[in-house]
Amino acid sequence: MKRIGKCIWFLALVSLFVVAAIPLFAAGKQEAASSEGGAAATAATGPEGYPAYNGPPVELTEWAWTSNENFANDVFMKAYPNIKVKWTNNGVPYPQILTATAAGSGLPDVVMSEYTYAPQFMLYGSFQPINKWVPESTYLKYYPAVTLKWTSMGGKIYGTPQDSGAATMVYRKDVFDKYGLSVPKTWADFEKVAAKLHAADPNITALSFPANWVLGPLGLVWQAGGKLFDYSNGKWYIDFTNPTAMKVFEFWGKLIREGLVKGDNWWNADWYKELADGKTAMVVSGGWFPEWLQLNCKVPDGLWRVATVPQWDASNPENGEMGGSGFYVSSQSKNPEAAALFVLWLNSEKDSLVQLHDKSQLPILWSNTFTNVLAPELADQPYPYFGGQKITPVSVEAMGQVKTAFTAVPIMDYVSSSYNDEMQKFLSGAENITTFVQNWQANVVAFMKKQGFTDLVVGSLP
Repeated sequence: MKRIGKCIWFLALVSLFVVAAIPLFAAGKQEAASSEGGAAATAATGPEGYPAYNGPPVELTEWAWTSNENFANDVFMKAYPNIKVKWTNNGVPYPQILTATAAGSGLPDVVMSEYTYAPQFMLYGSFQPINKWVPESTYLKYYPAVTLKWTSMGGKIYGTPQDSGAATMVYRKDVFDKYGLSVPKTWADFEKVAAKLHAADPNITALSFPANWVLGPLGLVWQAGGKLFDYSNGKWYIDFTNPTAMKVFEFWGKLIREGLVKGDNWWNADWYKELADGKTAMVVSGGWFPEWLQLNCKVPDGLWRVATVPQWDASNPENGEMGGSGFYVSSQSKNPEAAALFVLWLNSEKDSLVQLHDKSQLPILWSNTFTNVLAPELADQPYPYFGGQKITPVSVEAMGQVKTAFTAVPIMDYVSSSYNDEMQKFLSGAENITTFVQNWQANVVAFMKKQGFTDLVVGSLP
């Protein structure tokens, strides 16, 4: 949840490390691996049916920016008394990960990473496969198959998923009530609602569109059943101008040009004030955002509500992710078995999930245990900030609509900075929406070629 707000400031810094680092590994690192990444060890049954740990006592080190991570860690250490975990919250550590990887030392045993940045670290060699202790069959017992796109590459599993960033919509109920607006079920409905609100009060924007947060538009394309890039069979595929993506970009470009939607710089005090003052009626963001909104948008209880995102085809609902993070075993870990068991347990065992939900303020988690066991227990929990609304069922429905996945290109810092630059040109009127998308893709392709990537397929997707 909280890492998204912090994501903006370090992008430029990370890119300095990536420019230096990528040429070292761009060629020859993307070979396919076997589906299990090596023969899985025959594991005895441990606590609650999880794999047993029979090694010597060890202390794992962990980098994670999740708040109050120690509560979930304590649950794990009680189950595995021979494995201690030392947690450090040093913010979003992407520059440190790249620096330590290049130096050959300095990484902890376990690293937290956003899903969109994890492929970069897999490719660079910052993470190591854990298939020996967590084969795919074990992984799929605890997590849905769709998450493998964010935790594995070429058949090698590097970690496990934690929270879901499944897109959800928050809206101002007071604004909707005042102007007689209905919560839109489709994007066609949304456009009508936006036009009605604009006609009634042009000082209120129907929706704040992120001009400086690339996961927003990526998630909206994903929610339409599309993608801009992917990885398959040792090749990186890039096509920003495919029909599904252009349908999405043209839709939002039109609404922004008509003044129905506003392109905003998110995650700053002015933006939160705009939300608090009721100048924006709707925001589409990740499933973690309702908790984040409560922490940063101080308004009386009951003004906001949560809903699933409008659909392109209401008869076939789909969704995409906007954020979310996983936990991965680092390539420098001297205790990979213990680390693998830790990341498996941390993000899937019920008592651990309770701590992550309650203490770490993660409202929705990817584990099958959360969906099938914990979420039903939370279904009747009211949220005063949202007028007593029971938002867990909404979040679970949104997560269940994520049916497709893709692997992000390993230069997401540059994808983000280029998006920010080109979006500002569009908002200023210097580019139309088509030129914006074309230039954005051209920038990304040129950057990848400059960094030594020769395995690019431009203009098509797997």
